[in-house]
Amino acid sequence: ALQLKSDSAPSRAGDFRVWYIKISHKMTSKDAPEVSQGKSVQKEFRGQGRVKAVLSGTCVVLRGVNPSPDGSYPERTVFLSGIEAPRIQRSSRDKDPDQPFAWHSREFLRKLIIGKTVLFNVREVSGKSGSKSSYGDLFLNNDETQSVKSLVVAAGWAFVKGATNKDAKMHGDRQLLYDSQKEAEKAGRGMHEKGVNEEDRKRTVNYSPDTFQLYAKTKGKSVPVIIDYVRSGSTVSVEIVSGDLKHTVVNLTLCGVLCDRTAPVKGRGGGKGKKGGNEQKSSAVSAYARLAQFNVANLLLHRDMHMIVLGIDKNGNLYGSLTFPAYPDRDVAEFLLKKGLGKYLPWTGEMLPPKLTAKYRATETKAREAAVGRWGKGSKETNISVEKKMMPMKVMMVFSGDSFAVIDANSKETRLNLADIRTKRLARGRDKKESEPLAFEAKEWLRKKVVGQKMDIRFEYKRQDKKGGTQDFVSIGAGRSNIQLQLVQLGYAEVVQHSLVSSRSSNYVKLVEAEYQAKKLGKGIWAKNPVCHKYTDLTNRPSQRGGDKAADSREKERAEAMLPHLAGAHLRGHVEYVFSGSKFKVYIESKKLMMNVQLAGVEVPRWSAKNTTKYGADAHALARSLCLQKNVIIEIPKDDTRVVDRQGTFSAYIWTEKPKRSIACALLEQGLGKVFKRAAEAGGYLDQLMSAQEPAKSRRLRVWEGFDEEEKNRKAKRDAQRKKEAKEKNQKISVTEIVNTVSFFAQSVGDKNIETVRKGLSAIEGTTRPDDFNPEFGDIAACKFDGAWYRVCVEETDDDMGTCDVEYIDYGNKEHGIDLKSLMPLSEDLMKIPRLSKKYVLAAVQMPPEGSGWEDEGYTRLGNLIFQKEWDAEVLMQDKSGYHVSIKGDDQSTPVQGELLKDGLCRLQRKPDYSMKYLLNQFRKYQEEGVKNRMGCWEYGEISDEEEEDDRRRRR
Repeated sequence: ALQLKSDSAPSRAGDFRVWYIKISHKMTSKDAPEVSQGKSVQKEFRGQGRVKAVLSGTCVVLRGVNPSPDGSYPERTVFLSGIEAPRIQRSSRDKDPDQPFAWHSREFLRKLIIGKTVLFNVREVSGKSGSKSSYGDLFLNNDETQSVKSLVVAAGWAFVKGATNKDAKMHGDRQLLYDSQKEAEKAGRGMHEKGVNEEDRKRTVNYSPDTFQLYAKTKGKSVPVIIDYVRSGSTVSVEIVSGDLKHTVVNLTLCGVLCDRTAPVKGRGGGKGKKGGNEQKSSAVSAYARLAQFNVANLLLHRDMHMIVLGIDKNGNLYGSLTFPAYPDRDVAEFLLKKGLGKYLPWTGEMLPPKLTAKYRATETKAREAAVGRWGKGSKETNISVEKKMMPMKVMMVFSGDSFAVIDANSKETRLNLADIRTKRLARGRDKKESEPLAFEAKEWLRKKVVGQKMDIRFEYKRQDKKGGTQDFVSIGAGRSNIQLQLVQLGYAEVVQHSLVSSRSSNYVKLVEAEYQAKKLGKGIWAKNPVCHKYTDLTNRPSQRGGDKAADSREKERAEAMLPHLAGAHLRGHVEYVFSGSKFKVYIESKKLMMNVQLAGVEVPRWSAKNTTKYGADAHALARSLCLQKNVIIEIPKDDTRVVDRQGTFSAYIWTEKPKRSIACALLEQGLGKVFKRAAEAGGYLDQLMSAQEPAKSRRLRVWEGFDEEEKNRKAKRDAQRKKEAKEKNQKISVTEIVNTVSFFAQSVGDKNIETVRKGLSAIEGTTRPDDFNPEFGDIAACKFDGAWYRVCVEETDDDMGTCDVEYIDYGNKEHGIDLKSLMPLSEDLMKIPRLSKKYVLAAVQMPPEGSGWEDEGYTRLGNLIFQKEWDAEVLMQDKSGYHVSIKGDDQSTPVQGELLKDGLCRLQRKPDYSMKYLLNQFRKYQEEGVKNRMGCWEYGEISDEEEEDDRRRRR
């Protein structure tokens, strides 16, 4: 018979309702009868167990001495029966604070039995909900006379249940416990100490400390702690037990080792760094995660340890090591690596002494070789390896406060990023968004520090970018001279967040410390109202700028409005960007002005990504090496009326500041430019520039290659004569290639060079290609097509693919992706023969409006009319677009232009050259016929003047 009685009287330790069970008949699990639902059942157990944890003054967790068949150890939570201790707060989720003496009671029991093997004699009670609780006693040293609950009561850290009820009857063991309690009260032991204010014996736990402040106080110090909870094999919750941080609970991750995470337990303390860095992304809990947690809990849980904090991350998570006061040689991290329960984590390992780091690496290597734990046979586990190298490199330019370009010993330019930090973003190009506060200042600070300097670059780690490639993240300098550290200290940058396994720089912890201090002092971006740098930008032109006269006029007006403040003065600034050998984007610091500047007094070969003249790339490279993002002095001529062009670009002379050197003179000395006498004379630097040009001219260097003064004059006369003859001469041509609706390539019928070229090319068949033949841009070579050899001009090469784009110079057609190794050299005789095909343009007509959809049909129609046919061509004029001709066949009364105009596939020019104006009257009738019949581009009627202007602007 089971009788349940209640004592509603409050206990001395607090307002408890004490429940106890009186047993009239002992039952074992063997002879226990089945009980109907709702009744409690008792089973008695005896045995040995090891104390794993002490949860309160009367509650402990035991684990089995021997493992179960599946390798796990059974656990049992045991409540000491017949006694009660003050209630203790177990976690941050527990809203009720400690009762007086609760911590002291738990500490007495913990120090008495933690980690020891004890005898237990308990009764397991199954409640209504199916939960099981074990009540009984524990005995030390395998001696049932050394009762744990008797020792707790005798020390004054627990009460006998029912002792406050004067009518309660005590029998047997309970009377003995009661006698011990009265003796403790008389002696003033434990909770019975005389003259003590109970409020002073309450523990107040801080589960959410400011871990940055805690880190500053405890960094590198040995702090006594108790391991409160084991979150995973490499992360524990600890409670500090001394000093002004007493009863502060924080999470600590062991340096140098990483174990798989286990399921997180909510409510466990750890400060403000509870989330983020110290949790892995994977939600799966591996067997090794549980095994690592069990082993570490078995070693550390509720043990007295010493914590040494070594580092902190962006999220406030603490990193350090744990030592046993009595066994300083024991190392938990080494144990985990040795058993194959964890991996070596490089970035936290760097916080440890170098000898210990090497020891951990060696331990992990041995575990891998021995196939222990997670490294067992068939394992796909990989270690976390980071290769860091140091290389001296010259910094070429800065893109932002955290990215820059360097050039290595092989003159290869590479973009790099500063590791672990991020500065604010700058507005780019025509971006409507403004730059973020202090983005400009961060970039300027970095530019002044590193551009043009040879720096020690330490490659820290790589990250994958959005395009699928990789980006290198590096550190510059060491110690206090570390660039990232200085940026963070000034408040120009913030530290980025990483996942726990992500690699970081060696200075990561110092960066986090510096960011905390910058925030605390309100520096830079951490100020309440950071200011965004403002400046006037004359380089941001409208998006539709080509051919937009109104936009050009506005840009010129803006530039001319600034001219009185700039002309004639020596202005200091820096070159922000180099467009070509003679065009730069310059920032004038004193005027807070960004403007485009063209070198005055010189003509330099053009360079652009799509259109480069010979030596244009060399001029661009020299200009970049001299002044890119370096301090310069510029002078805008005062008396030159053409100092601002129609797009608002200033003409000016530029000198580097240290050492002072003229950019124009440097280009002229290398044969990468020619003096523009009129402009140089207006600026007053003609003599200086001519002196710089003379040596390169006399040596026929680069742009002066093959220069002959007398030949130059003769050539000018010949060109003038040819232009005159071209206007008077009719030609017989054979069309070889159609370019578009109004232009094509053709050969002159009867040209003797056609046969000469054919015979010379046929001789190439069967010859061997020389090994040293490497054609480049602009070279003439032979290319095989459809079994025959043809002369080609190399237009563009792709060194990575080993291919090139070519133009068949005797026919006018082009081909892409030709293998460079398939090209053959030409004989000197074939090289001297000029191209056999010339470009012709149908006179007085132009293409249909862009986007009208009739371009392709016009191309096909012109091909059907004239391709591979001979025509009488009347040459009217020649310009850079080709020979302007009017062509007609022997059996055709209508000119080709007329056929196209009637079909609406081209249209008359509004303002043709004077030599072609007479054709307008002849061709107008054909266009009127096309308009009347709504043919081609006239399907919606005539094109207005506004539409005509829009089309002209788009084509430009």
